[in-house]
Amino acid sequence: MIVGASYYDQGTSRAQVHLRKILDAPGVNAYTLPGNEFLLGKAKEAFDNDGNITNEGTVKFLETCLDNFVKYVGVVSKLKKPKPIEPEDLDCGKPIATTITGVDPDDPDWVEKAAELVGAVSGDTYVKLDHGILTVNQIDMFLKAMPFELTYADDNNQFLYYNNAHQDPDTMFAKRILPQSGSRLSTVHNSLPAARMKNVEWVVGSLRNGNEEYIRTIVPGSPAGVINTHNYQAMYYPDGSYAGINEIVFNFQPWLDWYLQTTGQRLVGGSGPFAPAGGGHGDADATSGASDAGGHGDGGHGDADATSGASN
Repeated sequence: MIVGASYYDQGTSRAQVHLRKILDAPGVNAYTLPGNEFLLGKAKEAFDNDGNITNEGTVKFLETCLDNFVKYVGVVSKLKKPKPIEPEDLDCGKPIATTITGVDPDDPDWVEKAAELVGAVSGDTYVKLDHGILTVNQIDMFLKAMPFELTYADDNNQFLYYNNAHQDPDTMFAKRILPQSGSRLSTVHNSLPAARMKNVEWVVGSLRNGNEEYIRTIVPGSPAGVINTHNYQAMYYPDGSYAGINEIVFNFQPWLDWYLQTTGQRLVGGSGPFAPAGGGHGDADATSGASDAGGHGDGGHGDADATSGASN
C-alpha cells in the first residue's frame, strides 16, 4: 500500500506514481494494492497537537484504505508459494560471526569453557540493551521469571541457551539439562529416529526460509489440566536475515481457564483432538517438541496437524 504526505497540495503525488511503476516492474516481486493510495495534502496543517489527523473525512478514508490493505494481504498471502526447504546442517558446520570456536559444542562444560575463552561478563556487570540497562544477574532473574520454558538456537543450529528455572528437569514440559547448552541440534535430538529428525529439519528450514513466521504445536498425551504448547518463533538480524529460533513452552490450560473465568465465557461444542488425554508431560519429546510440530494456518507440514504432531 502506498501512503504519502505532502507539505503543500500535491508534492508527492507524482512520486507515488513513479513508486507504483517501480513496484509493478518485472523482477521486483512486489504485490501492490490497486487503488486505495493515500496522499495527505497540506500535512503541516493536518494534525492537532497530539499528532492526530483533524479532518474526520480523511481519517475515514485512511481507515478504508487500511481495511482494504489488510484484506488484500490475506488474498495475496495465499498466492505466495513456500520456498523449497534445503537439507539443514544440524551439526553446526557453518560457523557464524558469533560462533565461539575452540570448544567442542557438545562438551558438557561448554558454557564454562566458552565463557572463559571469550571473557563473558557475569554477575553485576551492566549490559546495555535495546532500550534499557540491566546487570547480567538481573537479565537472568528476568528470564527465569518468565512463565515459560525459553530456549534459543542460533542460525548455525547451535543450542545456546535455556532459562534454567527448574531444579528438576523432569518437571519441565520440554526437558532440558545443563550439559546441553552449546550442543549441536543433532546432539540435542540424537535419541530421535530418522523420520522424526526430518521434522526437526522441517521446522528449522521453514522458519529459515520465511515460509512460516512461527510454528505451534500441542504435544499429545498430556494429563488432564495440561495443554503442553510449543511455539517456535523465527528471529531476525537487523537486516532481516534469519537469526535462529526462539522457542517457548508452557501449559496453556491455566491461561485458558483464567480467560474463561474473567470474561464469563465457556467452551462449547467441537470434536477435535484438543482435549488432553492420559499420559504425563514427561512422555513428550525430552529434547524438544519440534519433532512433533506442524505448521500454522495453511502452511502446515504435509498432512500433519498441530495436535497429533508431524511425527505421528
